[in-house]
Amino acid sequence: MPIQFASEVQQLTYQKVADYLQSSALFQATLRTHPDLPQFTLFYGSTMVEVEVLPWEVHPWEEADLCTVRATSCVTIGSSIDHELMHFLLSENRRMRFGAFHLDSANQVLFAENVLGGENMDLMELQTCILSVVTIADTYDDIIAQRFGGQRAVERLAAEPLPL
Repeated sequence: MPIQFASEVQQLTYQKVADYLQSSALFQATLRTHPDLPQFTLFYGSTMVEVEVLPWEVHPWEEADLCTVRATSCVTIGSSIDHELMHFLLSENRRMRFGAFHLDSANQVLFAENVLGGENMDLMELQTCILSVVTIADTYDDIIAQRFGGQRAVERLAAEPLPL
């Protein structure tokens, strides 16, 4: 089933992201596309990053058709989700220049950052977004696993086969 886009701007942004990632010396060797989702998976060093092109439905402009590109990396799996970890993540979020920590539905610690998509999307900003997510995930996986338990996501990935 082909990818279903919510708008022309989402489709345009997806194509721009695909063209960039497929031609980028940093990412092309490990890039995986998803045939039915506007999403890419890539590996950079020991970090896996998901790059999604998402519609932006609720925004401040009435007549605008917008979308965002979100880069997300799993930092740890199975950390103790308690007051201390939440305080730590929120305190660290305050220090972040871009992006933020959050939990997914399985209580895995993630780090994500977004950039505005569309015709004027800046490819250097997209590259910086992805590399920032990689850097934060790679830096904080050891810190969080050591202080709050759980496994670094890279350890779990090493035990699983690579996605196709």
